[in-house]
Amino acid sequence: MNGESVKYQYYESNKRSFITIPVTLARSLNWNDKDNIGIVIKNIDDKQGLFLFKKEEKKDKEKN
Repeated sequence: MNGESVKYQYYESNKRSFITIPVTLARSLNWNDKDNIGIVIKNIDDKQGLFLFKKEEKKDKEKN
């Protein structure tokens, strides 16, 4: 799925913007509705972009 197109949209009315990711791409990454997605700015081949990743919830360690 490398090179899949996404859409950036800015809404002047509420000063918010969104990046729309295709459902097939989100499913292939095991992302679900309302998952927390982390974001990191990266430079790759002299192009600045975003790295998105699913933030996993920390599970409580079992007590011995």
